Amino acid sequence: MKVVKLQETVYKKVEKVSKTHGIKVDDLITQAINYGLDAVSEKNVLDLYRDHKITLQRAAEMLSSDIWEVIEKLKKADIHIDYSKEELAEDVK
Repeated sequence: MKVVKLQETVYKKVEKVSKTHGIKVDDLITQAINYGLDAVSEKNVLDLYRDHKITLQRAAEMLSSDIWEVIEKLKKADIHIDYSKEELAEDVK
């Protein structure tokens, strides 16, 4: 177990949500951190794709998703989908 310091205002928000939803403070903080890390990871992968640093297939692998799920995520993030013949050839290998 590691100890993390939270700002008092953040901790008070956690306590309030904890009481409202009947979840232990520790469990709520763990859930929130995991959710946040997943969101940040997804954003970073989509940014890599947008910046042409990874292919659609690589983005799918990094997100443990299939290509169609990644395409939906890209659409929601309003990121243009570039998919060349070369990428298709690479992805089907």
